Amino acid sequence: MTNTQHDSTPQPRPDVHTDVHTDLNQVIDYLWATEHADYHQQDADGRAHHIVGPLTRLRAMTDPTGRHTPDTCCASQRYTLLVPGLITLCVTAPTEGAARDELAREGADTIELSAPHPVAGRLTIRGLDLVPAAAKLDKVNDTAVDDSFPDADFHISDIARVAARILGADWESSAGTYAVTGYLENKARGTGIYTLSVVEDTLQLQHERGDSPCAEFDGNDLPTLAEAVATAILNRLCRNEECGESTTDAEGHDGECGNCTARAEPPALQGD
Repeated sequence: MTNTQHDSTPQPRPDVHTDVHTDLNQVIDYLWATEHADYHQQDADGRAHHIVGPLTRLRAMTDPTGRHTPDTCCASQRYTLLVPGLITLCVTAPTEGAARDELAREGADTIELSAPHPVAGRLTIRGLDLVPAAAKLDKVNDTAVDDSFPDADFHISDIARVAARILGADWESSAGTYAVTGYLENKARGTGIYTLSVVEDTLQLQHERGDSPCAEFDGNDLPTLAEAVATAILNRLCRNEECGESTTDAEGHDGECGNCTARAEPPALQGD
């Protein structure tokens, strides 16, 4: 009798999907990202037995690239947060107007604080983004001013956000870098983009197809500024709600742009 040796190595099943390893890695990566974010919200007790540990080890075992290792699990990371707040600034100037001018001039761009950075407990303050339009007078020398608390603690992007709400359906707003610029657009009407920012110490509304500002604004009250911005946009838009063109081309009339006026006019009569 002949002894026949059989190869005991398991053969891959033909019905197993060839991308199962990739699929498994994607599932693990998804779970790891979700749990990793949750891990950093936990206190010491919560982190001690968190599922992110086993997921990290599993991720390292199944990752063919070698980018993930068991030690890269839960190392502390530095988080940079943008935080609106109330800041007390002192300016020496002959008048309040001059003090505000100085504030607008020096606070137009991000103020990067030099090292060593101010520290409050475990918080490190690296920079400031001021909103000069929101400032309210608090003291003159050592004399306190009544009702000095700002009406709202807001950024320029907040003005755009509230203005979009006032303008209504299909109007969208977005924030520029550090929220010191706001954008407004109605894509359904094809209005193009309106930019709200401080230019030469003045809060201005600029359209992407215009060479000069649409309007300039003054004040430190969020609802009032947002209403003024919305009104300025509506005043320059064609009254045809399906059109996003401006009436500033001087070719239209009765609140319509030149194109809508031309379409509404009856064709000229032609002679025989």
